[in-house]
Amino acid sequence: MVPNDETRKNCATAFYLLTMLNGDKIQFLRRSHFLDDMSDTVISMLAQGAELMSCSASETVVEKGTAGTMMYFIVAGRFKVHDNQVELAILGEGEVFGEMSALDAGERTASVTAENESQLLCLDSALLYQALSREPGSFRSIIRAICHRERRIIDDVTERSRKVQAYEKELEIGRRIQAGFLPLSLPEVPGWHIAAYLKAAREVAGDFYDVFPLNDTRYTGLVIGDVCDKGVGAALFMTLFRSLTRASCLYGHRENNSQAEEPDDPESILANSVLTTNRYIATTHGNSSMFASMFFGILDNATGRLVYVNGGHEAPVIFREGGTRETLSTTGPVLGLFAAATYAVEKTKLARGDLLFGYTDGVTEAKNKREELFTEEQLLQRANHQLEDPKEFIDEILEYIRIHCGGADQFDDITMLAVRRSA
Repeated sequence: MVPNDETRKNCATAFYLLTMLNGDKIQFLRRSHFLDDMSDTVISMLAQGAELMSCSASETVVEKGTAGTMMYFIVAGRFKVHDNQVELAILGEGEVFGEMSALDAGERTASVTAENESQLLCLDSALLYQALSREPGSFRSIIRAICHRERRIIDDVTERSRKVQAYEKELEIGRRIQAGFLPLSLPEVPGWHIAAYLKAAREVAGDFYDVFPLNDTRYTGLVIGDVCDKGVGAALFMTLFRSLTRASCLYGHRENNSQAEEPDDPESILANSVLTTNRYIATTHGNSSMFASMFFGILDNATGRLVYVNGGHEAPVIFREGGTRETLSTTGPVLGLFAAATYAVEKTKLARGDLLFGYTDGVTEAKNKREELFTEEQLLQRANHQLEDPKEFIDEILEYIRIHCGGADQFDDITMLAVRRSA
């Protein structure tokens, strides 16, 4: 195969770089801002000891935390300065890295990786100090270059700080808006005590809960859910799931049957709400692959009868007055993934003194510093269902979680909902 002009040009460039003569090194170093005002004598000495190095794409030249005495001038190519996955800077031809460790023999403060095939001139700290000692005034040039670099870093940090502050402000606005999608207060239902708790692991949450009276105030809707993932995306979908569930429950089914002589029964209202929410998310936002686990129940305030759908959520528990427990297991998949998903409506009943407790996986997956989970077993063993006040019940669970975690950072959103029949 006969090489074309571009191939010949690239080969010639590579050959020139690999056979860089001392005069070429002198000219290159003289153009470097790091060596501004450096004398010809010092430049010539540095050029004689500088070694050319070729790097392949994605090759890491400097590793954070390692000791180093070498500094590098970029002859050709681009390099990324980074701390793990966080990009700190992109450096190009004529720029320098590794100079701090070369000057003080300290550990590298960041990693540097080649973005493409690149060439470097490498200077050892011993050679650098030997050359500078020939003309002590040369240290002023190095100090000036370092000060210039520090000013650039300060400017960059200042700009990043402004962006972070703006981002934090936007997150705070988002947090306040999201809080408005949760009940400002829980409804007072005669014969029932209701409490709820939500603490986000970040500024905004993917968990949600809702407690609301239906149009026929004989019934109360009880919802607790958890959107996959964390952060802003989960928070946006949390508001969507919560709003669709309530709106379709309160308005959608009844309006479609406005001519009916009898009001809609709780089972059909519940089934319609869950199916509508699931189909809308799965068809309209299917490409996002966002979904939520959700428990949704409709409680008959007068009789204690509870109809419910559990869409892939942690099974709520009914603590019975006599010390037994009933688990409300899943009746269908998570919401938002499969438009054709079906959900069975199950029924149970709460007697006087019974307590219904729902929670998200942030409770049972709370971790301590040894990465040990709180677990469902610990939750059920320690839950004191004899407490009359659901808020006290939740507070006691929170204390157990706090003791288990022992100061470890909160890993996931924590949400709980407790309902006790008192009459």
